[in-house]
Amino acid sequence: MSNAKTLEDAVAETALAVTGWKSTIAKIETQLNVAGLALARAKKQREIHALKASMNDAAAVAAIKAARSDQLAAEETINDLKTALPAAQEQLAAAEKAAASARDVLGKFHAAVLMRQRIDVASKLDAISADFARVYAEYEKLGREIVNMPGALPTSMHGVTDHEAVLGARRVRASLPKFFWKLFPGAIHDEMKTENLATAEARFWNLPEQEKAKAA
Repeated sequence: MSNAKTLEDAVAETALAVTGWKSTIAKIETQLNVAGLALARAKKQREIHALKASMNDAAAVAAIKAARSDQLAAEETINDLKTALPAAQEQLAAAEKAAASARDVLGKFHAAVLMRQRIDVASKLDAISADFARVYAEYEKLGREIVNMPGALPTSMHGVTDHEAVLGARRVRASLPKFFWKLFPGAIHDEMKTENLATAEARFWNLPEQEKAKAA
């Protein structure tokens, strides 16, 4: 793949071409305006001196002659410019197309670099996911061992054991970072306080902070 510098140079070069053709078109349009004014002046001069020229007034005849020359020159200039303008506009369109293509190629180049970086980051997420799964499996295993341990489970005032609370799925969910919920906007809403899992776990088991720290 072409390097970024080459592609950036192509973008700059094609952009310069677009600017050049826009400038050319502006100059043609300016020349058309000037020629239009010259044509109007020449026609006006012919109107002004037409009567006296028909009466063989020397000055009027000379003025008419000059006006005819100016009118002809202006008309020819206008015709040439009207031919040049569409051609310049076609060149501008081609230059704009080339510039857009150059920008797209450069954009794709930079996008490919970002895609590669994203794949690398994705591999890190995969590693974190695998490690999280391993640690969570250990956490879950300990929970199940506690559930099966005689006399270890806390009970409510009615003597009911909350196995789900012991396993701690809600505490795990509440400990997840906020970005996690952006991935699952339709996930169940839980009013449980968001906090570190170790803190929630220690409080659930009524363990003092120092014992929680030792366990960590």
